[in-house]
Amino acid sequence: MEFPFDQSTIAFFSLFFYGILAIFFFTLWIGNRHHVAGLGYWTINLVLQVVGKSISISSIIPNVQLASIIGYLLSSTGAVFFYFGLAAFTHTAIHKKFYYALLAVIALIIVLSVNFISNPNARSIVYGIAVLFISSRYLALVWKKRNLNPWYTRPFLLLFILYSILTLFYILRITSDIIALIKGDILQTYDSPLLRMSQLLNLGLLIGVSFCNLMLVNKKLLYDLAKDGQDKDKKMGDLKILAEHDGLTGILNRSAMEMYLETLLDQTKQPCRCMVNMVDVDNFKLINDTYGHETGDLVLIHLAKIFAGLIREHDKVGRWGGDEFLFIMKQVSPEDAPKLLRRLHHAVAEYDWGNVLNAPNLRVCISSGYAFINGKESKSDLLRKTDLNLYTAKQNGRNQSVGG
Repeated sequence: MEFPFDQSTIAFFSLFFYGILAIFFFTLWIGNRHHVAGLGYWTINLVLQVVGKSISISSIIPNVQLASIIGYLLSSTGAVFFYFGLAAFTHTAIHKKFYYALLAVIALIIVLSVNFISNPNARSIVYGIAVLFISSRYLALVWKKRNLNPWYTRPFLLLFILYSILTLFYILRITSDIIALIKGDILQTYDSPLLRMSQLLNLGLLIGVSFCNLMLVNKKLLYDLAKDGQDKDKKMGDLKILAEHDGLTGILNRSAMEMYLETLLDQTKQPCRCMVNMVDVDNFKLINDTYGHETGDLVLIHLAKIFAGLIREHDKVGRWGGDEFLFIMKQVSPEDAPKLLRRLHHAVAEYDWGNVLNAPNLRVCISSGYAFINGKESKSDLLRKTDLNLYTAKQNGRNQSVGG
C-alpha cells in the first residue's frame, strides 16, 4: 500500500503548523497567563511538539530511527502537559507525579526497544498504548467536566469527538501491529503506511485540538469579561442601595426621600391625592435616658419594620433623621387620611415593645404631622407645613396626628 507522503514531509508540515500555533499560544500566554489556567501547559505542549518535529526532520541526530523515537518521546511529554493544562483549566486535582513516572517508564521502554527490539512493530505498539492511555484520560476529564460552564460546552464536545476519533484509530493501529507481530511481519525501518497515516491523522486532529483550546481561551476571556461586568453592575447596585438607604434601619434615607419628593412635585402641577406625613417618636430622649441608646436604636429599627410592613406598594417611607420618619403616600383622600394614620399609630402603640426589646414597661407612641400636595408649593414649603403640623401634634399632647 503506497502512501503519498513520507515521514519527513509529514514532519515538516507538522513543524510548520505547530510552530505557528506555538508562537500564537506563547503570545496569548504572555498577556493572559493570570486569566486562563492551563494556558502555560498548552504552550509547553506545542513547544515540545515543535522541538520533536525539528529533531525528526533535521540532521541534529544522524540516526533517523533514533531521531524519530526522540520525537515521539517529546510528543508524549507534550501530550502529558496538555493533560495538565486541561486539569488546570477545569480546576481538577490530579497526581502529577504519576504522569512524570509514566513518562520515565515510556522513555526507558523506548531506549530498551531501540537497542533490544528489532521489529519496529513492537515499538509502534508501545507508543500506541501510551497515546491510547493519555487519550482515555483526556476523554474522561472532558466528559466529566462537560457541564462545568455553559460557555465551554461546545469546545469540550468538539474535544471529546476529536479524541474519540484518535482513540479509535489507535485501537485499530495497535490491533494491526499485534496482528503483524503474530504473523511474523517485520518492518525494516520505523516506517510504514500505517505509521504515516497515523502521523498525518495526528497532525490533523491535534491541530483541531489546538483550535479547540483557542476557543476555550476565547470563551474564558469572554466569560471573565461578562462576569466582571456583572460584578461591577452588582457593586454599583450595592453602592446605590447604600447611598439610598439608612444605615441603621435599612429603609430609605433622607436624601432618597427628598429626591423622590422633588420628582413627585415636578410631576404634579395641581392638587392631588398625595400626602406627606412626618412622624416623630414621643419622648424619645426619655427612652434613651431610661433604657440606653442601644435600646433607642432598636426602637428605631423596629419602627422602620412596622412602617415598611404597613405602607402600600406605591408608598414610600424613610428615616428623615434622628427619631423622625417621613411618609409619602399616593391615592389618599383627605377623608381617608385620619383613618390611615390611626391605623399607623395603633400599630406602634400596640406593639409588644417590652417583651421584644427585653425592656420592662417600655411603651412607644408617635406623633404625626401631614399635608397634601396642592401642586403649587415648593418642597421646602410642603415640608415646613408638615413639620408645623407635627409640632402642633406634640404641643396638643402627643400620640396624635394633625394635618389636612
